[in-house]
Amino acid sequence: MPCRVGGRPKAAPDGEPRPLRGGVGASTNKSMAENGLSSRMVKRDLADQAATERLAQILAGRVRRGDVIGLGGDLGAGKTTFARAFIHARAGGLKEDVPSPTFTLAQIYDLPGFAIWHFDLYRLQKAEDAVELGIEEAFAEGVSLIEWPGRLGHWLPKDRLDILLTQGKNPDARHVVMMGHGSWAQRLEDLDAEADLDG
Repeated sequence: MPCRVGGRPKAAPDGEPRPLRGGVGASTNKSMAENGLSSRMVKRDLADQAATERLAQILAGRVRRGDVIGLGGDLGAGKTTFARAFIHARAGGLKEDVPSPTFTLAQIYDLPGFAIWHFDLYRLQKAEDAVELGIEEAFAEGVSLIEWPGRLGHWLPKDRLDILLTQGKNPDARHVVMMGHGSWAQRLEDLDAEADLDG
């Protein structure tokens, strides 16, 4: 699978990331309400990793060029597992290596239809550094999967799907909260009505 690696902004002197403030898209939710953009929330329990991967596969079949999906949750919550299953599904089921972009911050997969940009912004020092990663091109030309999206601050598009993964009832289970903003509000409602999203 063709893959291009994005740039990496300079690390802080101590090499440590700043702590994330707020949850998925926390910095933009208030302004979205003020601008009259609609939102819709869907909550589901995912029984195991296979259920998390199935949700990613369902969403991979519904995305369009320019879509932005924010992946929130603590370390180990399943964000990269979700992204990997999403990319495999868009690649037609090919099981090639999809590494976490923890240190490169971005991986780009040139797939049929459009590229998938996988961002892991845990080590992003300031939102403006995302421009060096090509985030504007990603938003315009591809589909963006963004781990730690809150680090983008005002750069995070208001029209997006936020997915928050948390620990479920057993080690492999997850609870997912999906929040569709803007055009994703109606799309998430349609998806909820048409697809079996429960694991």
